[in-house]
Amino acid sequence: MDKSPLKSFLLTLLYALFFFVVILRCAKINIGLGILAAVIIFLVVIFLKRATLYSLAAQLTFNKDKQKAFDYFEKAYKTKKMKPQVALFYSYLLLRDAKCEEADKKIDEILKNQKTQLTETDIKNAHLNKALIRWKTGDLKGAIEKAQALYDDNFKTTALYGVLGYWYILDNNYEKALQINKEAYDYNDSDLIICDNLAQNYYLLGDVGKAFEIYQNIMEKEPTFIEAYYNFACVLNKKGEKEKAIENLEKALEIDEKFLSCVTHNEVKKLLDELRNE
Repeated sequence: MDKSPLKSFLLTLLYALFFFVVILRCAKINIGLGILAAVIIFLVVIFLKRATLYSLAAQLTFNKDKQKAFDYFEKAYKTKKMKPQVALFYSYLLLRDAKCEEADKKIDEILKNQKTQLTETDIKNAHLNKALIRWKTGDLKGAIEKAQALYDDNFKTTALYGVLGYWYILDNNYEKALQINKEAYDYNDSDLIICDNLAQNYYLLGDVGKAFEIYQNIMEKEPTFIEAYYNFACVLNKKGEKEKAIENLEKALEIDEKFLSCVTHNEVKKLLDELRNE
C-alpha cells in the first residue's frame, strides 16, 4: 500500500531539515559554497520530483492545450516515478480521448508493476476502465462480463451501476437491465446517468408513463449529456408531443459529443430529420 499522508509529510520534513543543515554548514564555511550547495540541492530535488512536476504541469495545461498536457503526462509516466493513482488517471484521460490501445497498455503495466501500491478500489476501478475499453472497441459482451464480475465481487459504485445498467440495455436484456437500474436508483437516485438509464429502461419495456415521470425530474436538473435529451425526445414522441421532442433533440445538438457518449450527434440528427419530415 502507499505511504500514509502523515508518513509522507514527516519524511519530507526530515529531508528538508537535512538539506537545510547541509546548506547552513556550507554557508558557514563559505557563502559561495552555501549558494552552490543550495543550487545543487534544488536541482536534485527537481530531478527526484520530476514526475510530480510533469503531472502538475499536465493538469494545469489540460483545459488550454490537451495535447501538450498529454505530452507532460507521458514524460511523467516515462520517469517510472509517477504515482500509480496518477498514472491510472492518465490512462483514463487517454481512454476518454479515444486512445484505447494506449490506455489499455498502461493499465496493464500499472497493474503488473505497481499493484502493491494500489488500494482494492483503485484496482477495481482500473478493471472497470478496461471494461469501458472493451465496450468502445466493439466487445459489448466482454465489457458486460467484466463489469458483472466486479458487481458480483461486491464492487458497487455509481460509475459501475451507470455502465452496467446501460450495457444490459444495449444488449437488449431489458429485464436484467431493469434489475440493475432499479438497484442503482436505490443506491444513488441523484446521479442523472443512473436516472436516465432507468427511465430509458422503462420506455423500452413499454412503460412510457414511468419513463416520462423520471425524465421530468431529470430535466429540472438541466443534464449536461446528450443521452438525456435524446432519450426524453423518444419518450415525448411516443406520447405524441412531437414539437417538444424536436426541442429536446435540438438541445442535444448543443452539447459537445464525447468519445464515451452513448448517443452521437449523427443519431440525434437522424431522428430530428425523421420527426421534421413526418
